[in-house]
Amino acid sequence: MLSRKECQIALKKWQSSKRNVNEVLRLIPANYVVKISPKDIKWLKEHNKVNRFHAYMGVHENKAIMMFFPLDSSGKEIRLKEHPYSTLERLDSEIKFVEQEVKTLTKIAVLSADIQVISRVVKETVPLFQHNIDCQDTILVEIEDWRNDSPDWFYKQIHEHQGETIFNVFNIPIEDLSDGSTEVIGLFAFKYSKIYTEVIPTIIFVQDESCLLENNKVHSIQTNLYNWSQPCPPFCRPKDDYILLQD
Repeated sequence: MLSRKECQIALKKWQSSKRNVNEVLRLIPANYVVKISPKDIKWLKEHNKVNRFHAYMGVHENKAIMMFFPLDSSGKEIRLKEHPYSTLERLDSEIKFVEQEVKTLTKIAVLSADIQVISRVVKETVPLFQHNIDCQDTILVEIEDWRNDSPDWFYKQIHEHQGETIFNVFNIPIEDLSDGSTEVIGLFAFKYSKIYTEVIPTIIFVQDESCLLENNKVHSIQTNLYNWSQPCPPFCRPKDDYILLQD
């Protein structure tokens, strides 16, 4: 855990590092991920009052970290004495991406009054999206794009904007973290934005595949990949919600 003061210092160190491309690439190599432990997920779910939370970038003990801030019922960050954090690091083992479609097959037969079969219909119900989930193939491409192109993206942001356009914090749906029974891994990726007509960094959260295979839901596409996080910048509205940026 880091005190609020330590979180403020870590964020300022990150913001200072964003002006130097070599330092940014040292802190976030293209193959680094963030791991969120069950303990930290439980802490977030206990303190969070809405369906999203904030994950701030920081530099602590000369390493890039991600600090987790729960939100109150109005969507603003809750002022707490300390916050959990995770250090960005390499993967230490393989991870499995799983996607399965759960369909419903409905068979309807009609008998006449004199017990004659007069109709047989077979209907297959396609999955209904509960969210705007990209298919696994698209997500894999987004992850590979980050792996291949993030150094050039960082260089462009620093060369053209002095690093001001590089993310400070991510706005993340709490359900991306599943139920907190297992560790969740966040991988950086690039997602195309129609608003900005360019690729925008995002985080793909990968849950343990057992959570998926043991929890089938009818009329849905089930996946252990979630990619709804939004970075600030550029998505910083409303600014008043990001209290640590204003401290």
